[in-house]
Amino acid sequence: MTVLFFKLTMMPVVIGGITLISRKWGNSIGGIIGSMPWVAGPILVFFILEQGTAFGIRAIPGILTGVVSLVGFCFCYALVSKRFGWFPTLLSSYSAFVATALVLDALRLSLWSVYGVAVVSIVTALRRFPLPAAESTPSRRALPPKFDIPFRMLVATLFVLAITTLAKALGPTWSGILTPFPIITSILAIFTHYLQGSNAAITILKGIMLGLVGFTTFLFLQAFFLREFPIAVSFLLAFVINALINLAAVRWLR
Repeated sequence: MTVLFFKLTMMPVVIGGITLISRKWGNSIGGIIGSMPWVAGPILVFFILEQGTAFGIRAIPGILTGVVSLVGFCFCYALVSKRFGWFPTLLSSYSAFVATALVLDALRLSLWSVYGVAVVSIVTALRRFPLPAAESTPSRRALPPKFDIPFRMLVATLFVLAITTLAKALGPTWSGILTPFPIITSILAIFTHYLQGSNAAITILKGIMLGLVGFTTFLFLQAFFLREFPIAVSFLLAFVINALINLAAVRWLR
C-alpha cells in the first residue's frame, strides 16, 4: 500500500513541477530539468522493492538501451516537427524509439558497451540536432488549456503503474527498455509543439538531450552502487553526479 501510494502521489508532483519550471525559466532549462531521472529512477526503485535488487540490476542494460531509443525519439521528433503537426510527428518518433530498441536488443550488448553506445549517440545527435527555423510570427496558441497539467500528471502516473505492474511478465530486459520510454518527453514535446510551434519543441528537446549524459550516467552507476550500498545511498550518490553533469550542461548552454 505504501509503494502504491508513492506511485500515485509522486508522479503528479514531478510532472506538475517540471511543467511550471519550463514555463518560468524557458524551454531549454525545462528540458534539462525534465531529463533528470524523475520517472526512470522511481521505476527502478519499484523494480527493486517489488522484484528484488537482482532484477533491478539486470534491468539496467535494458534501461540504457531505452536511453539510446529515447535519443532516436528526440532527434526524430525535432526533425519531423519542422514539417508536420504533433500527431504524425509523435507517431514517427515512437516508431523510431521502437525500431532502435529492437535493433539494440537483438545485438545483446554488454553493460559497458551499451553505456558507450548511449553516450556516443547523445553526443552525435546533439552535434547534428535540427536547428529551429526562422519564424516571423509567434504561435497563435500562446495560452495553455486549463486541463493540460492534470492530463500530464495522469498520463505519467498511469505509465508508471503499467510498467511496474507488468515488470514480472516483461522480464528485466524489456522492463528496462520501456523504463525511459518518452512519457515526460512526449508530454513536454506535444504540448510545446501544439502551443508554441516546432521551434519551441526543438528547443525543449535539445534541452532534454543536453541532460541525457547525466541521466545515462545515473542509471549506469546503479549497476555498481546497488551492489555496495542501500538504495537511498546509491541513488543519492548517483543523483549528485547527475546534477553536477546537468549543471555543467546549463553553464555550457548559457
